[in-house]
Amino acid sequence: MPIWESLIFFGIPTLLLYFATRFGISILHRTFDIPLEICWFLSGGFFVFIPLLTAAILAYFRESRTISLEDFKLRFRLRQMNLSDWLWTLGSILLIGISTAAIIAIASSVFTDFSPSPPFLSARILPPNERWILLCWIPFFFFNIVGEEIMWRGYIFPRQELTHGKKTWLVHGSLWWVFHLSFGWHLLLMLLPIIFMLSWVVQHRRNTWSSLLIHGIINGGGFLAISLGWVS
Repeated sequence: MPIWESLIFFGIPTLLLYFATRFGISILHRTFDIPLEICWFLSGGFFVFIPLLTAAILAYFRESRTISLEDFKLRFRLRQMNLSDWLWTLGSILLIGISTAAIIAIASSVFTDFSPSPPFLSARILPPNERWILLCWIPFFFFNIVGEEIMWRGYIFPRQELTHGKKTWLVHGSLWWVFHLSFGWHLLLMLLPIIFMLSWVVQHRRNTWSSLLIHGIINGGGFLAISLGWVS
């Protein structure tokens, strides 16, 4: 996958994410007067993450590969985790967590208005009467993590490796980082550890399960920790 093709594969979802965050959420909120979290789940899910997963599956069929579960797992690098995979994955989660916390602490001391929340959605503790939002979050979380990982790491990354070789993690990580532009510079700064460490792990382990676990635990754990009041 040459760089121009990578720009298309990342560029279109970047524009869709911009539309979903800057327009979709506000339109849904004004029209239906529902919580912003639900607006984000609907807008992000239907405009970005479900299309990502769908596009990855269609791309798989377009390659005229054997239609079988084993071939699907082989193409998207969904191989069984071994001990080294687990060590790399768990070690990365720990390192990403520490690095992200350090960035938040340093940035908060330098910038008085620094916030780890995107501009379209303020992180908050959900009161008991709004915990039902967590049930709505589950399908969104699935399509968010699985959609991104199957497309970015499962479909695109192996093709980029054929072009960029050992530098793939840097090229891929930079494009994935740009994908989050609509999240604002505060969150872009905070995302640096997971963006490039996850890409580095994928480059070395060639196992999409590792990136699924890293992305899912960091993303889902952070959302639950804030929503349930485990962290302030």
